[in-house]
Amino acid sequence: MELIQYWRLIVQNRIVIGASTLVGLVIAAAITFTTTPLYESQAQIFVSTPASTLDISALATGSSFSQQRVKSYAQIINSPKTLEPVIQRLNLKMDATTLSSMVTASAPLDTVLISLTVTDTDPLRAAKIANAVADQFGITVGDLELHGIGVDSPVKVSTVKDAMPAGSPASPKKAINLALGLLLGFGLGIGLASLRKLLDNTMKNEDDLLGTPLLAAIGFDEIADEKPLVTQIGRYAARTEAFRTLRTNLQFLNPDAHPQVIVMTSALPNEGKTTSSINLALSLAQAGAKVILVEADLRRPKVPLYLEMSSMSEGLSDLISGPKKLTPQSIKAVLHPYESTGLKVMLSGKIPPNPSELLSSHKFEELIEMLRKQFEYVIIDCPPLLPVTDAAIVSAKADGCVLIVHAGVTKKPHFIGSRDAVKAVGSTILGVIINKIPESSLEYEYGYRYGYPRYYGANYRPYAKRGSDEGQYAPSADVLSRQALEENFRHIKGARFKEELKRQDNKKA
Repeated sequence: MELIQYWRLIVQNRIVIGASTLVGLVIAAAITFTTTPLYESQAQIFVSTPASTLDISALATGSSFSQQRVKSYAQIINSPKTLEPVIQRLNLKMDATTLSSMVTASAPLDTVLISLTVTDTDPLRAAKIANAVADQFGITVGDLELHGIGVDSPVKVSTVKDAMPAGSPASPKKAINLALGLLLGFGLGIGLASLRKLLDNTMKNEDDLLGTPLLAAIGFDEIADEKPLVTQIGRYAARTEAFRTLRTNLQFLNPDAHPQVIVMTSALPNEGKTTSSINLALSLAQAGAKVILVEADLRRPKVPLYLEMSSMSEGLSDLISGPKKLTPQSIKAVLHPYESTGLKVMLSGKIPPNPSELLSSHKFEELIEMLRKQFEYVIIDCPPLLPVTDAAIVSAKADGCVLIVHAGVTKKPHFIGSRDAVKAVGSTILGVIINKIPESSLEYEYGYRYGYPRYYGANYRPYAKRGSDEGQYAPSADVLSRQALEENFRHIKGARFKEELKRQDNKKA
């Protein structure tokens, strides 16, 4: 992976990585502060071979002899022959084996020095033991070396550096342990995040679309459940801008002949196809196009629920199942205008027992052709592709199909299956909408945001000049305060709405 991909991995999994790092730090702190501190005291011993004369060759020979002896002395300095007298001398409550584990020695290369180190929980006792062992080792060496009666040992051991009590413990090293805990915890978090990414087979970004064009990335903000439609939020909110991007991309797929009849569907239910259909139709209507939204989900229609229309009204099923011939007047009779947006809506009508047969009928095809002549855009909301075949049937009669995938939920095999189902009937996939993307993932998955930054809120109006009627991209908040209030508080009924308007007027006065 590239560096930017690692950064995105860290940001997207920051909770897991942060928790893992914290756990590593806590474990390291627990081990560090519950471990008994150990202190080290070090003495240094000099090993020499005295020469009887100042003969240079004798001195060199003695020095070489001492260096060879030092290597062996470092191995036997913690032997019972040396340690048992030390135990008796200092009245230590331990045996030679225990004391041996506390005493270590090392001989630097090409020297006649021995570094003696004693580790203990008491710094004063560690220094006493080190000095006592250094003194006793000289006696041990004298007993070990061969010498004649009345002749001194050929090797002399002298203490050149006495051990001193340590001022701070040698272990545990708090700073190093805590840093190591942080590093190991962070590494474990990265490993878990990488494993999670490796095992995750859901749709996340454009790289997962396998060459299918990305038409728009729709963010899922905190008010999306309460206000799913673009007419219920600010006209410059990030979600509204994302649907404008979708509208523009569809219009410029083929500038000479844009797709007119567009099927909106998904692989499985609950991926946002109905709200995407409505919002796309509303965005096209806001641009001045003549648009109709057709509810072709004859199994579980949701459009009446979002648009607050009666689900018992006559609609598509009544038109194509009735004996009467289709006429512009009969079509007009079942159309419903949505508020003052200019959007026309054809509801599903009564739920039939044979929806697939109705949608594959010649009469439905005739209806599509008549709608082509009356409207610039025909947006058809269809059932999901994998559970039923309705959407594939309608796609074959349309100019193209737009697939909606739920970011982080739709699995890649499901997306591939729905894409193949559309291609199998000879239809064209116009592109994909990645829907319900968490706001925290937008800027890292796509490198830039579709719409305006989340920290400005749902009603963000950028670049407005104070005291002017228009900003660079939008009218100022002062000029449009009442208009924005009426738009954003459309869902508030009765006294609450009037009180809010009155408060806004008093604030301006």
